[in-house]
Amino acid sequence: MSTGFHLFLAVVAFLSQNVQSADILVATLTYASPWMDVAKIAEALASRGHVVTVLAHASQKSDLMRKWPTLQYETFGDPEKPPLMKEFAKTGPQKMAFSSPGMLGLLAWASTSSSALLDLSEEMLSDNQLLTKLKNSHYDVVLTYAGPSCGPLVAQFLDLPLVCTTRSFPTGLDIRATGVPNPLAYVPTVTSELSDRMTFLQRVKNVLVYFAFSTMGQLVVEKSYDDLAKRTIGDSFTLSAALARTDVWLYQSDLMFDFPKPMMPNMVSIAGHMAEDVKPLSEELEKFVQSSGDDGVVLVTFGSMIAAMPAEKADMLAAAFARLPQKVVWRYSGTPPPSLGSNTKTMEWVPQNDLLAHPKTKAFVSHCGYNGVAEAMYHGVPMVGMPLFSEQFDNSARMVARGMAVSLDIHTVTPEEVAQAITSVISDPSYKGKANQISTHLRDQPQLPMERAVWWIEHVIKHGGLPHLRSRAPELPFYQYYLLDVIALIVAVISAVLLSCWKCCSFACGMCKRGMTTTKLKSN
Repeated sequence: MSTGFHLFLAVVAFLSQNVQSADILVATLTYASPWMDVAKIAEALASRGHVVTVLAHASQKSDLMRKWPTLQYETFGDPEKPPLMKEFAKTGPQKMAFSSPGMLGLLAWASTSSSALLDLSEEMLSDNQLLTKLKNSHYDVVLTYAGPSCGPLVAQFLDLPLVCTTRSFPTGLDIRATGVPNPLAYVPTVTSELSDRMTFLQRVKNVLVYFAFSTMGQLVVEKSYDDLAKRTIGDSFTLSAALARTDVWLYQSDLMFDFPKPMMPNMVSIAGHMAEDVKPLSEELEKFVQSSGDDGVVLVTFGSMIAAMPAEKADMLAAAFARLPQKVVWRYSGTPPPSLGSNTKTMEWVPQNDLLAHPKTKAFVSHCGYNGVAEAMYHGVPMVGMPLFSEQFDNSARMVARGMAVSLDIHTVTPEEVAQAITSVISDPSYKGKANQISTHLRDQPQLPMERAVWWIEHVIKHGGLPHLRSRAPELPFYQYYLLDVIALIVAVISAVLLSCWKCCSFACGMCKRGMTTTKLKSN
């Protein structure tokens, strides 16, 4: 009986450590990499017995159910009419990547994607039947990707705790929403392509980029969503107020990728949460990799959004790869370029994580999407970055600053320069040394990133929100946040004291002068 009682206590103690099954609402765009990031967390939550419901466009439901069967779905919109965002996710990145490089490409990408996302958000928030159903469903928490989307507005409308995943906003929405200090002297602005070691002119650039994008974020992005909220759910709902309600921010970056900067207590790093267990390669691919001998393999991929590219660019890269002694595995689905060498194997899909973990892989040629960068860092593989658009330029700059990569401009580079860059990162041991050092740091953690993400979400559910972790800064008017009223008072007091001293001195000098004049007259 004693043994049974102790067993009972052990079971109770075990169960008490786990949060009860909760109803979790995922309100985020279901396209591209941000959705993949959130879906991974949603699957982990579902595997722990939580009921996870995803808001999705009706035209996507069957595809989502096939890929993520453990999740449930609430839909909106016409199932026969896919939203603009779906078409943009298919064709937009490829058009943007090879049309307007640099800042022009980034602005074009931001404008087009923001417009498509705004249309999708309006379709969701205009569905009164859906909103009423959500109101009556009694969810415990909202999980969303905190890019420009209506996820935070949904949480504000339902008055639910909010957990946001994010990487960083070029427009600084997260900085304003968290109230975190942002010292521009050593914190590079997203899209600036700078490190934390800046020259004077780079600091000037950093300040200008921050204020330009911050202003654009407030006047364009926030205003668009504020106007949308007023048209659909009410005048009292705004994007800035919705984001300021966030209980926990799950940042998909860490100090091995990003640079040290101030953090708030509710800002948690989950970098590496997308990592999967390494699987063996297929027999055919393993045979090709092993045929490389001591020279090894170079992995080439420009992400899931860029399966093919303009013929001249593809032929330029093929000519570069043909010069290498290494074997090359290239994710490419277009017509094989004329210059394709016998050492290069093209594939419509590659097991990127498994190849990066393979001991034969010597270098990774990439567009520097965040997930690919994170996997290369984890497995310690040097990189040759060829960013195409959006945050990829920043990602590449960070890898160069860490000493594990070189960066090339795909719009102007030659086959000789590509081959030389790949040879350099393979032959120069410093690149591999830095990559291994980063990998060692990333693996030395007391808790897996996904475990950390799940724990924080369950912590929010268990306590019904974590308002004590949120800073008061977003609630303060700018003059209080920057202590302008205090500075004004101090300046006024000091000015008054100095003025009084000057008046007293002037009066004393005047009296002395008058006394001296009187004495002189008397003596005369």
